[in-house]
Amino acid sequence: MKKNLGNLKECALVTDSASDISKEFAKEYNINVVPIYIHYNGKEFKDGVDIDSNQIYTLQKEKKAIFNSSSPSPHDFAQVYEKLLKEYKKIFSIHISSKLSAVIKSARIARGLIKAEKRIKIFDSLSGAMGTGFMVLTAARSILKKYSCDRILFLLNFLRDNIKMYGTIDTLKYLQRSGRVPAIASLMSGILKIKPILGIKNGIVEMIGIAVTRRGSLAEIARRVIKDFKKERWVIVSIIHTLSFKESKRIMKKIQSSLNCVDTIITECTPVIGAHTGPGLIGVIVSKLNRDIADLFI
Repeated sequence: MKKNLGNLKECALVTDSASDISKEFAKEYNINVVPIYIHYNGKEFKDGVDIDSNQIYTLQKEKKAIFNSSSPSPHDFAQVYEKLLKEYKKIFSIHISSKLSAVIKSARIARGLIKAEKRIKIFDSLSGAMGTGFMVLTAARSILKKYSCDRILFLLNFLRDNIKMYGTIDTLKYLQRSGRVPAIASLMSGILKIKPILGIKNGIVEMIGIAVTRRGSLAEIARRVIKDFKKERWVIVSIIHTLSFKESKRIMKKIQSSLNCVDTIITECTPVIGAHTGPGLIGVIVSKLNRDIADLFI
């Protein structure tokens, strides 16, 4: 028997824990966060449930621990979707880049299994961490304002087209261990003390520059952010980090003094990324905004 959708609330919101949505934001905006799995020492943990980012990075720093991550299963998503579809007409499901994780694939399989293609919109952020998180927050605040699904989708596409990430890491050894870079690249980085400058292009993390010191790499990412966004009327900025809060505060202060930031967030990076970079990651995620999105954050 077909359910009468007229008795249901309009729209629910789902994301994964790689979006860096805090528990406070999730509670405030009724965001359903599906945890990614973290693997360590033969055990499996749910990100943000059984283990948190700080625990992971501290173990990396003190015990040289190696972590891996895996996507939620289609069953995990199906459980969340089925529960929400009893209360809501539609679901927006916004996730980490399909080029960085299999999360989107699991979500799409789940949608097919429960035959809800017309009621669940799965959105590939082509980003990660607070790049995805900003899209989730935009959708959450749009839902509260009762924006139409088409209008929300337009705003999400605007952010996806304009979000940029600038980052640096202290060492390439964790990426080398996880198979993300060749051993020779990690070796040369260690010998030459090179600090890579990273960015995300078309949903993939790439090296976009180098610096010869930690201080130089931090100055370079701040310089690039200010240069690229100084003419924008409104911007939104997040700094993600792994055990680098004090450095993140200094960079944010510099950016805030140079750009018209309507909102800023400093947060520990999702383990989906941070587990492969190790302690010392700092990433600046920034986007210009149009009037509609700026109004949601002002």
